[in-house]
Amino acid sequence: MDLLIKNGRIVTSKQQERMDIGIRDGKIAAIAPGLTDSAREAIDATGKLVFPGFIDAHTHMGIPIMGTHSADDFDSGSVAAACGGVTTIVDFTVQPPGQTLAESVDVRLGKARGKSHVDFALHVNVTDRPQTSIQEIPCLVERGLTAYKVFSTYRQAGMMVTWDEFRDVLRVVDASGGLLFLHAEDNELVETGTGQNVADGNLAAVYHACSRTAEAEARAISRAAEIAGELGARLYIVHLSSRAGLEAGLRARSQGVQIYLETCPQYLVLNEEMYKREDGHHWITTPPLRTTDDSEALWQALADGEIDVVATDHCPFTVAQKQAGDRQFHRTPNGIPGVETLFPLLYTYGVAEGRISLQTLVRVLAENPAQLFGLSGRKGQLKPGADADIVIWDPTPEQVIRADTLHGNGDWSPYEGMTIAGKIEHVLLRGQTLIEKSTFTGENIFGTHITAAR
Repeated sequence: MDLLIKNGRIVTSKQQERMDIGIRDGKIAAIAPGLTDSAREAIDATGKLVFPGFIDAHTHMGIPIMGTHSADDFDSGSVAAACGGVTTIVDFTVQPPGQTLAESVDVRLGKARGKSHVDFALHVNVTDRPQTSIQEIPCLVERGLTAYKVFSTYRQAGMMVTWDEFRDVLRVVDASGGLLFLHAEDNELVETGTGQNVADGNLAAVYHACSRTAEAEARAISRAAEIAGELGARLYIVHLSSRAGLEAGLRARSQGVQIYLETCPQYLVLNEEMYKREDGHHWITTPPLRTTDDSEALWQALADGEIDVVATDHCPFTVAQKQAGDRQFHRTPNGIPGVETLFPLLYTYGVAEGRISLQTLVRVLAENPAQLFGLSGRKGQLKPGADADIVIWDPTPEQVIRADTLHGNGDWSPYEGMTIAGKIEHVLLRGQTLIEKSTFTGENIFGTHITAAR
């Protein structure tokens, strides 16, 4: 063996058990109690939890928004990911007017290759001339690009699809064997609410939440699910934020629609009270933060197995970038950081506080996203033959989230001062050490582009 991990408590989606892991040539070669194979190196994981490397299925590294770019590129963002136990990120293409989908993929890959310190996959945004762009989808699916995303809002930014266009994109994606994502907000409600608040001079951060309501989310999910049901197609809802949206999704599921639901840590551990702070505009993200009742509904849905994936929508901006909007909600770049705190927050406020099990955590952060995006067999599981993407977590110490100790390019954290129940000790990417004794050591290790198995 190249490496043995000894005496750790291995956590899978079905159980936790004290076992050893043997690694050879970047793969898990053996998992069993008391492995006696010789190895060039060994890690004693006594008293530690050993997880599969986590997957953040929703990140935005260095994307253009409101005349600026999100603060993390693939270099800095992937360092932050590794420091949070995320060994695979799934980012999104950007399709400016006049660009084909294939061109948008090539541009995005050019920004990631040789820069990302973790493995990366891509979801393909369909925002320009959707009914023309869909002609490319079957060929892209054959290349292993199986996930696509559309928006039911952002009309003024040129990103919105109409419901007729949504139907056409969904039909082609599903027929090609892909999966369509939807940013679900009803554009009419959003534009009306935003326009009225701006006209009335209601520009503070709290009016961001007033303009983009839970009703807007629920209405868009219901309409999209109705179309998916008519087509018999699968549908994936990103960044679910509200009880109303959750109920719309579960109602569709009860009617036989194949609908998958993703939520984010910000909707689980933060709430709209943040917008009442003097610096409340820093927390502007879309959808907005909601109420504690919405958060509790999402936690319960996680515990009940009704939410499939937890991802971050990682899209950080610096304080200066947030300030550029003069504290006006409609001029402030939308987005907050999250990739480094994804697993620690879900472990602390989910597992340690008794809201969800360790098995649920592994399902929503590793196994489910791997299955949904065609990465099973390589990612998301601890089993022989899988990539040796491994996280070793010490549940004993406590630490406090501080922006000045995080690793991305952001200079503030929406989770500042929150306590974390444990710390990451080691992170391996295909058997290579990214984190050793809680310190990033992977400067010269780079991830590869991974595509869905076909």
